[in-house]
Amino acid sequence: MTVTESLSVVGAVRRELEIDERTSHEGHPLVRVVLTLTTNLDLSPAQVWPLLTRPGELARWFGSVTGELREGGRFEAPGGVHGRIIEVEEPHRLALSWALAGGEDPLLIRLDPEDDGTTLLRLRHTALVDVDEFERTGPGAIAIGWELALLALASETDGWRSSCLNAVPTPTREWQRGPQAAAYLRAWSVRWAAEAIAAGVDEGTARRGEAATAGNPLGS
Repeated sequence: MTVTESLSVVGAVRRELEIDERTSHEGHPLVRVVLTLTTNLDLSPAQVWPLLTRPGELARWFGSVTGELREGGRFEAPGGVHGRIIEVEEPHRLALSWALAGGEDPLLIRLDPEDDGTTLLRLRHTALVDVDEFERTGPGAIAIGWELALLALASETDGWRSSCLNAVPTPTREWQRGPQAAAYLRAWSVRWAAEAIAAGVDEGTARRGEAATAGNPLGS
């Protein structure tokens, strides 16, 4: 992968990190972090919506999602994730709870139409994270899964054809073990470290998180 290819695909997503507040639970210090990933897809919201809400469509790019995929329904997703569908505004807004071995995090996906017929997709994940773990791994421990998901969605739909100079790779398990994936992971790690610094994390801590994210290979 050339530098141009890396910047083209990695740059198709805009990233933002907020560190909202510190709290505690049963004596454990926690920090509330909000990760926002934003991208444009060369489809209308009505075309993107089924890809996010129908099991057969989800299976093509995200994986098997089972349960009651309706407002108030509960679901199970790959990796042991489970949650509840809190609010549905078809085809523009999907509010979920997203749980993995702990409390249920708020997850919001918005699909807003653009004047050129494309969709502005905004994914916002709010998580309570152990302070020590956050200082060790940074936001990448949460963010990389969403980076992969958006890459898979763009690959499935050819949704980044206007913003990328080259074909978008499909992040299969085999691909995730290869050198191109390692290059993407390094690029994502650098960008999330930059967002951590912008959010007020000191540079040394942010760089440790960058190294921890980049050192945990995809597909491992």
